[in-house]
Amino acid sequence: MKRRQQNSGSRLDRRDFLGGIAVSAGAASLLAQVVAPAGKAAAAEAAPASAPRPPGPPAGGRPGDRVLGTVPPAGQRQQPQLTDLKGKTVYITGGNTGIGLGIGRAAANAGMNVVMGYIQDNQVEPALKLYKPEQKNRVIAIRHDVTDRDGWVKTLAEINARFGNLHLLVNNAGIKTLRQISQVDAGGWDAAVAVNITGIWNGCSAVIPHMLAHKEGSHIVTTSSMGGILPGVNAGVYTATKFGSFGIMEAMRVELAGTNIGTSVFSPGGVSTDNILSEAGKIPAASMDPLEAGERVLNGVVNNDLFILTHPEFKPGMKERFDAILASEPQDGFPEARARGELRVLTSPAYAPEIAHRSQPRKSYRTT
Repeated sequence: MKRRQQNSGSRLDRRDFLGGIAVSAGAASLLAQVVAPAGKAAAAEAAPASAPRPPGPPAGGRPGDRVLGTVPPAGQRQQPQLTDLKGKTVYITGGNTGIGLGIGRAAANAGMNVVMGYIQDNQVEPALKLYKPEQKNRVIAIRHDVTDRDGWVKTLAEINARFGNLHLLVNNAGIKTLRQISQVDAGGWDAAVAVNITGIWNGCSAVIPHMLAHKEGSHIVTTSSMGGILPGVNAGVYTATKFGSFGIMEAMRVELAGTNIGTSVFSPGGVSTDNILSEAGKIPAASMDPLEAGERVLNGVVNNDLFILTHPEFKPGMKERFDAILASEPQDGFPEARARGELRVLTSPAYAPEIAHRSQPRKSYRTT
């Protein structure tokens, strides 16, 4: 293992520390490489994906945290949990219009029972009319404000009474507060956070115990945005909350890795909000059909994709952002003792397996 001598003593450069290590070996191999004698470094680098984790709770949890399920060995990916959609039930918040309705229509086409959460009464009938006649007995609408925690309990009970177990939650409801952070008032900020961040937690906290209890394949999707990766100049409030949605789902990917619940964050680019135009086949070329967006979400669910992205044209901007972050790292190395103390947060156990998963060709991103 290469070492760089600094005036302050023996230090490791991060690139040398991480370079040459099998990414799938996970934190256990990182630890082995730091503490192994020089003659054993090569063996540590070649540690298999099934290498045991360091003692203690997985992924840096506190000693008192409860481990949910059997945590996959380091470097192994959680297998898809909800692979057969027919006859299963989905609840979509904000499911009566735009992307949410597109997801609902795609889910109905896949044979699912669909529950649309809504706020505005006048949007229910137009949404229901877009479902095929043979689907009508599998589609219902429930009035539900995602900021209402008691409402989550009542909504889940109503879903269970009508269709039985809930298998897929899509946290899609959101407020598109296109205001600068420096200019928004307290009310606008609080409303955006309440729906776009806390609303996600409300939903997850309500359904996770139910999904764990019924032990059937389940999944949770949260709709974010490309604004959750690339900051918009005049949409700071929206950007900040969408960044938060990424954090919630990536954290839950680690927390739920050993359970029957898969997780995804859905980050679309421009999607038409007009499902009526979609039904008529008249979506403008500059926007994605909401039905297509819905089909891509379900494709991500059955594959248990951590990140569901839909618009490849954003890739150069994403790379530029990530490159800017990497270019900002100091180049003066780091002490081994500090690296040992930071071991659990040097990376997320979700990333390497996802990279390997995404390296496999996929015939379609719209089928289930």
